[in-house]
Amino acid sequence: MKIPCPALPPFARDDREAVRVAFQGAPVMEMGQGWRESLEVGFSPARVRVGWREDRLMVFAELTDVELVTQATENNQRLWKLGDVFEIFLRDSSGERYLEFHVAPNGRRLQLVFSDRATLGQLAANGMVIEDLMVAEPMFEFSHWVDGDQWSICAEIPNSAFLQPGTTLAGRTWLASFSRYDYRAPGTEPVISSTSPHAVASFHRQQEWAELVFVGA
Repeated sequence: MKIPCPALPPFARDDREAVRVAFQGAPVMEMGQGWRESLEVGFSPARVRVGWREDRLMVFAELTDVELVTQATENNQRLWKLGDVFEIFLRDSSGERYLEFHVAPNGRRLQLVFSDRATLGQLAANGMVIEDLMVAEPMFEFSHWVDGDQWSICAEIPNSAFLQPGTTLAGRTWLASFSRYDYRAPGTEPVISSTSPHAVASFHRQQEWAELVFVGA
């Protein structure tokens, strides 16, 4: 699935209305549960738009959520086990290294770097733990808002995550997927969903990620 990632006009990332206006022409990716015949009871919709400007990918997500839940207190905790979380998966199509970023509704983040697709299996086979993949220094920036039964995120990921300084994004292709864990209460099982049509509930299945094609000037 190819998704055009358009160049965006200038806007203030911390101004939600300005963000909405800037992204209004960008394609929408709806989250679903491709591994199920029908949506799970308790499923809440979420939509993601992508664009780019200068040297960074911009992501705008709006998530319906009837009850915000998180027990996260610090960055780089296992956020998906502690409550609601929005996830970003990215890989430049020219390499094997890929990124997994999490944002919780209280602004905590988790950053994981996988050297290649085999790394996930090595967590069990070679005695690695997820903490071995965590990066403490911020790799991306974001603004987030909570408003009633919805929370929103605008994230910007610099192209230096994959590319040499000065490399333009125009014409490049990144693989991307966006997902979420939606809890109703601490200790309950979350409802998970993804923008990718995964045949099984595994967000690391890159063969089902979208191809983001950076278009525009």
